[in-house]
Amino acid sequence: MASELKVADNQTFPYQVIYFGSPGTGKSHHIKENVLKDVDERFIFRTTFHPDSDYSSFVGTYKPVSLKTFRPTGNVMTRQELANELKRWYEESDVKVTALNTFVFRYIDYFNGVIANYNKKDFFAEAGLSETYSAEANKIVNLHRWLDENGYLNADESISYRFVPQVFTDAYVKSWLNPEKDIFLVIEEINRGNCAQIFGDLFQLLDRGEDGFSEYSVNADSALKAHLEERLGSGNGGIRNGRLRLPANLHIVATMNTSDQSLFPMDSAFKRRWEWEYIPIDYSSPESRFVITLGERSYLWTDFLHAVNRRIKEVSESEDKQLGNFFIKNDIGESIFKNKVMFYLWSEICKEEYGHKSFFKDADGKEFSFNDLYSDQEGRSATLLRGFMEYLNVTPISGAATQE
Repeated sequence: MASELKVADNQTFPYQVIYFGSPGTGKSHHIKENVLKDVDERFIFRTTFHPDSDYSSFVGTYKPVSLKTFRPTGNVMTRQELANELKRWYEESDVKVTALNTFVFRYIDYFNGVIANYNKKDFFAEAGLSETYSAEANKIVNLHRWLDENGYLNADESISYRFVPQVFTDAYVKSWLNPEKDIFLVIEEINRGNCAQIFGDLFQLLDRGEDGFSEYSVNADSALKAHLEERLGSGNGGIRNGRLRLPANLHIVATMNTSDQSLFPMDSAFKRRWEWEYIPIDYSSPESRFVITLGERSYLWTDFLHAVNRRIKEVSESEDKQLGNFFIKNDIGESIFKNKVMFYLWSEICKEEYGHKSFFKDADGKEFSFNDLYSDQEGRSATLLRGFMEYLNVTPISGAATQE
């Protein structure tokens, strides 16, 4: 019950919030300086979503781990004793195949001839299990032999499978074990991943009540349930009756780049479970008064931003792909301007508009391509870029230096 926990005073901060805006507006910087400034690193968990992210990389999954191989001391077990041991393992496990694999690995010497070489069909029948498990056991024996022959095992180690928690589970455990502390799970670039696939049933937990706890609980799968019961205790509110619910002190903070064309658009049901805060382009920020140097001429970054963002909006009919004031981090020269700024403008805006609405033009209004910036002709690139600035009506400044 929520009333059983004394939670942190988190009423001034949303339980789930997505900071969104154009690339380079300082979304991650905003989180660092305004959200997490006074938060101990022990209570911050970070991840970045990408197209290959899934539930197992966010929550956890079974993975192979090194395990000390059992070596009997004293009397060797009879087949009946070993069968009884397997039956106990099998009955106590939620994941039967994993229990079988781990058992055979641990007692491998009873199956490979070192201690014994029991007939596997008879052995599994004696344990009250299907004979079909013998084929699975043969795979494990063969795998162990291959690992041993190829140097993947030393004399006293073997391989087992255990649940390995990932960032969500780590943050979840930390929040339930520290109810008086605010815990933050930071997800960078949330819209680059398939959120439906990554969150799975956890999606339902994002509905928070007035007390900050999940309004609805969901069943934990057997592996996650076993892990949480081990870490929290079976009576803890975080896994009571085998069900999950987010506590009020667990905040999920995410960033979203509006320029990214996500392969997996968020659906409206997912979106409405978050608070949203727009991070605008700050043309007046004193921290982003960088200088662009192109040959003998230099330009203020903010002057360029004003000019190019007007063009981006005209071409794309949207502000989503405009450049943020922190798209670059320092004063820059020709190389970085070309390889970072011009590449973005070409690949995201002008490539598809070449010969139509592209603003990749020189001082005379003649169109050029990104490839033209890499001409073998000496000085050609700088000349094109200075002409590009003139076409955009960006006035050069004098006496500016750069570090690249």
